[in-house]
Formats: sequence, C-alpha cells, structure tokens
Amino acid sequence: MRDSPSVLASPLLEAVPLAASAAADEYLGPARVLAVRPGTSRVALGGGDARTVDASHAFGLPFQPQVGDELLVMGRCGQWFAVGVLGGARPVALEFPGDVDVRAVGGTLTLASDRAVAIVAPKITLRAGVLRTVARTVVEKAEQVHRWVRGLLALRAGEVRRTVDGLDATRCAESTTLAKGTVKIDGDQLHLGH
Repeated sequence: MRDSPSVLASPLLEAVPLAASAAADEYLGPARVLAVRPGTSRVALGGGDARTVDASHAFGLPFQPQVGDELLVMGRCGQWFAVGVLGGARPVALEFPGDVDVRAVGGTLTLASDRAVAIVAPKITLRAGVLRTVARTVVEKAEQVHRWVRGLLALRAGEVRRTVDGLDATRCAESTTLAKGTVKIDGDQLHLGH
C-alpha cells in the first residue's frame, strides 16, 4: 500500500532511494474490471489511483472475472496480480477444465443455498448405497420413465389417483385386491378369462 509523505521523508528511506522508489510503486486495494482476457484482466485501480493496469489472475480458486467485477489487486514494480474478489457484477462462476472431482474425505459434503440448487447436465448419474429423498412436494416430468426393482416395491399413501390417456396394462404371476369398503369396476365391456 502507498506510504504516507511522512514515511517517505524518513532518513532511512532517504539513504536508500531505490527502496523508496520501489515502495512508491506498491499497491494493494480494490480495482474494477474493464476487460477480460485469458489469464489477465484490465482493471482500473481504486483508492484515488487513476491508473489502469493488466493484472494476472492469481485466485485461490479457478474464478473467471466479468466486466464490472471488483477485484483485490496487488502490484509492485510493474507486476500486477488479481488475488481476490471483493464484489461481483454477475453470478460467480467457477470454471474447471477437464474432469473435476469434489470429495469430502472422512466427512460429509453439504451443498446449501438460501434460494435454490440447480443441476444442469446432458446426463446425470446417482450412485448410492441408500438414497433418501425428503420433500414437501415432489414434481416429476419426463417423456418416459423406466424403473427396475429386483425385490419389493412398496408404496404407502393417503390416496392414490392415476389418469392414463392410453392403455393401462398390468402383468403379474398373482394379483390380490383387498378393500374394506366397495370395489367398483365401470366400463363399456368387461372380459374375464382368455
């Protein structure tokens, strides 16, 4: 960060003019992104410094800045680096080239959001020993749904209603229907047997 005039005027720095000159070129503060190129951003320095410089990306995560973002920039002797993000003009995007593994070793991986979590991909695969879904409402929409269950498929519900526009076919080895009240079958024709 720039030194005050009182510090620059100290006898120690006057005895070492090269060090004083290097200190005067130091900067650590906010900068607004003007343009983005691969690996660098053209930024306008803040804090009363009117310079525009090219800062190399040195983020801890693979963050891709956008025009209008506010970055934390540090520089010295003509070398400038963007080392942090102070504010984003657009949603933050973490971009990774190639395959990426996110793993919690010996712990639990939790994804949480105050608004929503969206997963978008051409293909999604879930593998788990136990898969639990807990929600107030579940809405599923698909062109086709195929399910294979090797053992028992159990359903418990307050009420069940099905609406089928076309054929409703059931094939099984044995079929049992139990009702405490009335069983109704309504149709134009009823065929029993072969």
